Amino acid sequence: MRKIIVVFAVALLIPGVSFANGDSAVSVVKQGLEAYSAGGAKAAIETWIKGSGLEGSKAAMAQANVMRQVEDFYGKYEGYDIVDDHKISERVHMVMFIINYNKGPLFARFQAYRAASGRWVATDFKFHTEAAEIWPAGFIFGK
Repeated sequence: MRKIIVVFAVALLIPGVSFANGDSAVSVVKQGLEAYSAGGAKAAIETWIKGSGLEGSKAAMAQANVMRQVEDFYGKYEGYDIVDDHKISERVHMVMFIINYNKGPLFARFQAYRAASGRWVATDFKFHTEAAEIWPAGFIFGK
């Protein structure tokens, strides 16, 4: 049985770089996922990096190719499930979600920070075909 492992992260190190006008960490995640549904992996990545220091970056856009590889393995994108918006502090949230495909899930972790302007910015996002690789063990096994 062929096993695919996908891990990628994008860290935005520039303070104040905003993904979108979302009023919550979850809204930023959903905007990218809605773009994915409408326009594919490239549209999702473009949405997530819009207005950031990575906008136009070939390295960031290469993540769309990784998502397309998951589509090749798991089939057609079917939707998503927001599993948890874990409030670490008033300004830091970790959103865990699942991207559902016809033949399997892609687990995701999205870290967001609310800048002084009130806008949410991404500090990191990761995807993997195995939940235990990117979700905290206590979250997976403690529920």
